[in-house]
Amino acid sequence: MRVSGVASILVIACTWIPCGGAWAQGQDDVRRVNLAEALGAFAENSLELRIARSEAEEAAGHALQLRAYANPAFSLVREDLGRSGRDYWETTAGVVQQVEWPARTAARSRVVARTIDGLAARFRADSTRFAFSVREAYVRAWFAEEAELTAARAASVIGTVAEVAERRLAEGDISAYEARRLRLERVAAEQQVAESAFGVRRARRALGALIAPQSDAYAIGPSEAVAGLPPAVTMETALEALAERPDVEAAERHLDAARARSAVAATAWVPDPTLGLGYKDQADGFSGAAVTVNVPLPVFDRGAAARLGTLAGESAAAHRLDLSRRLAEIDLRAASDRYAFARSRLEAVGEALLTEADALLATASTSFEEGEMTLVELLDAAGTFRETRLSVLSLRSETWIAYFDLLRAMGRSPEDDGSWEDRP
Repeated sequence: MRVSGVASILVIACTWIPCGGAWAQGQDDVRRVNLAEALGAFAENSLELRIARSEAEEAAGHALQLRAYANPAFSLVREDLGRSGRDYWETTAGVVQQVEWPARTAARSRVVARTIDGLAARFRADSTRFAFSVREAYVRAWFAEEAELTAARAASVIGTVAEVAERRLAEGDISAYEARRLRLERVAAEQQVAESAFGVRRARRALGALIAPQSDAYAIGPSEAVAGLPPAVTMETALEALAERPDVEAAERHLDAARARSAVAATAWVPDPTLGLGYKDQADGFSGAAVTVNVPLPVFDRGAAARLGTLAGESAAAHRLDLSRRLAEIDLRAASDRYAFARSRLEAVGEALLTEADALLATASTSFEEGEMTLVELLDAAGTFRETRLSVLSLRSETWIAYFDLLRAMGRSPEDDGSWEDRP
């Protein structure tokens, strides 16, 4: 029995549902952004990034205070004396300044410089991690939309098959078992479409919460398809970027600052003199310059405790740097393995399976219309089409996410080498 309209329904479905990754236009009121726009909006609106920047600036301000030189002090002393009806007075005005030894001043300046450099590197590490979250959310939103469209396309075919089955059941052409199975498949397909739609809303909200947390436009979706194969990155290339990771650089600068603090503490036993220069005027007409020198005596405090504390801090910073390097290497190796595995699978599968899936469904619909295929066989073709597309698209999205994660582990971004813009 020929069933007219099945093939035409499939053709109509392909006109509004993207085949092979094309985008549907005007299907909703979702705000569309490409990846560059998403990253730009994140940099402008992200509360997490603002917090990280403010905390870095706060710590840098405290560090700069360490480099501040002691303020001079102005003194004015007036003495009024008298004896046997005779008055006598002395007035001394001057400036007092504590003078620091040059080696200590230079060491304090190194502490400040290395601390600020470390804070800047730490902020870059936070920015790299946050940017990866945006890229991951972008790819997952793309896959969620593709999964919904794929499920909807398969469900439209299954729904049509179920309607035909009901007519054939009434005419006595198929058994009740076949009709019951097709009903259940239709319910399952509609349920998958509903779950996919919920996944799309959730993915869009996740992307919107990252790039526009202060806006009501939480429905934000990607405007560019995630397509192509990311560039190959070998394990050796990944490990070469170990020294470029901002978190490792931050640990190195932290160690440099700790060493500079040890240098400051090492000179603590040498007291800083206080010099005073003034002018003294007496009632008897004598006047002239007044010079004072005040040198603390290191009797009770020689700075031993400070030296021990800074040495311990230097040792902790050295261990922290070693730990940072080891963890960074583990992270790089793991990210490289994940990406190499995902990329090899995607490269082996290729894009041909998507074309094959489309061709399978088109061939099955034509064969069914010509009476060469049963309802159950068309149902199986729709299910195979759906599972194949979801498998390939999921593998593509996970490969790109693994690539972005590897670049995060390397302390880089796709924009550095144009790998995102140069996609086929």
